[in-house]
Amino acid sequence: MEIANDAHLKMRSIRKEKGVTQAYIAKRLGFSSSQAYANIEYGNTNLKLDVAVRVADILNVSIYDFLSEKS
Repeated sequence: MEIANDAHLKMRSIRKEKGVTQAYIAKRLGFSSSQAYANIEYGNTNLKLDVAVRVADILNVSIYDFLSEKS
């Protein structure tokens, strides 16, 4: 299942606020490169629900933080 809207932008913003690198997230997700994760944040690859849930867990936030209107 894909997540619509600008969730990838909110995910990026939260990651940066927490001082976490794309490389760290990519490694925790088991991605072969940080570019694979960067493509999600930049909207070049669709954000899948399971990935969003895992990133939320890594960042210690709720998945709803990626979906909320509040930025």
